[in-house]
Amino acid sequence: MLSLTRFTLCSKSLRWACLCLLILALTTMPGSSAQEQETQSVADAARAARARHAQSTEETAANVSRATKHAPFSETQLLAWTIAGVSAPDMLAQVQANGIAFPPDDVHLAQLKDAQLPPDLLAALPDVPSQPASAPEAVLQPLIAASQSFNSRDYPSARRLLESLTRQSPNADLFAALGNLHSLVRDQNSARTAFERSVQLDPTFVYAHLRLAGVYYNLEDGAQTATEARAVLQLQPGNPQARKYLALSMTVSGTASASSANPEFEGDVEDLSDMKAGSNLEAKDLNNQAIEFAHKHALFPAEAALKHAIELDPDVALYHYNLGWVYGKWPQFEKALPAYQKAKALAPRNLAVRQNLGHTLCQLKRWNEAVAEFTEILRMDPTWNMARPCLYDALYNLGRTGEAARVLSEYKKFNLSNGLPDDSDQIEAEKKQLRN
Repeated sequence: MLSLTRFTLCSKSLRWACLCLLILALTTMPGSSAQEQETQSVADAARAARARHAQSTEETAANVSRATKHAPFSETQLLAWTIAGVSAPDMLAQVQANGIAFPPDDVHLAQLKDAQLPPDLLAALPDVPSQPASAPEAVLQPLIAASQSFNSRDYPSARRLLESLTRQSPNADLFAALGNLHSLVRDQNSARTAFERSVQLDPTFVYAHLRLAGVYYNLEDGAQTATEARAVLQLQPGNPQARKYLALSMTVSGTASASSANPEFEGDVEDLSDMKAGSNLEAKDLNNQAIEFAHKHALFPAEAALKHAIELDPDVALYHYNLGWVYGKWPQFEKALPAYQKAKALAPRNLAVRQNLGHTLCQLKRWNEAVAEFTEILRMDPTWNMARPCLYDALYNLGRTGEAARVLSEYKKFNLSNGLPDDSDQIEAEKKQLRN
């Protein structure tokens, strides 16, 4: 997973990965029906979550790697999709299903090799179906240079080249590549503009819709996150990333329960389904007022409103969660900790609560407790990849460097296998700089 100014993180490179969900201050809807909070034990919650994930593992894996219907890929599209962050295994699945629009001869393969197309993908091209166009398009030299810069992690240079290319030859693939480069340098607003242009040019581009949903979520625009997630689900029903973004959009939008608001998530979103509003209308109003105060940086009135809401309806996890979030804005992590601990006791399955709690423990340098928290999160949901950078940080600070390295490797593997931007090398490099 949002505004990166709201929390001071363990290290700068952990901002995006560690805190994707750390600022989901939730408002309550006055018309929501009263529902009792779940108070099951963490162990029971973990067992239930693992059972649900075990049931859906095969379907999820199939959906992640499912090839979408596409015209045969040109050389330009292969390079653009790679720069856009699509992993080599996913690209291979796409070209095997759809073919390529050029002959895989020495001339064409040499250009792609010069552009540093992933070796595994390059080696597989002679064996995929080839449907050469009558007039194959030439690969523009600036795109080859952009690909080289991307592979050497010179993202600013790659971005300048892509910005020029999109002005000369606007197409969905190049804008998706540009959007990923903006994301890699943490320019979320520019990434949004690029991915928006990509889906305007090709409304069936599933990957661009997914990336746009992620950008909107980072910008705390729940309505647009949901719109993009639904667009993906129309094109590819059951897509697991789209389902998760649609569920998460409910927290950003401020509805009380993703599962109750959307029958699509019945029994499927254990991380969000237990954040429901209480029955006391005055407490709901106070909670909403507190969030407005907090967004205006009026933290003392926000704190007072939430404390009063808790007095009126003490067993609502939502109010304790938001109180922890307000304390985090100060930042006063010593006060945030008991608020998140109470929220966890009332809603043990809620992974946003658990993520915030783990982050707070890291801020207080309570490394062993942080390790326990993040380990439990990943037992409940192994796909909750945003837990891994913070878990890596805690393990590293405990001197458990071998375990930390394995966690960072898992983080990288998940990103690459799901076509997500990966900053694991940057995280590791910053640790080495601190050590030296």
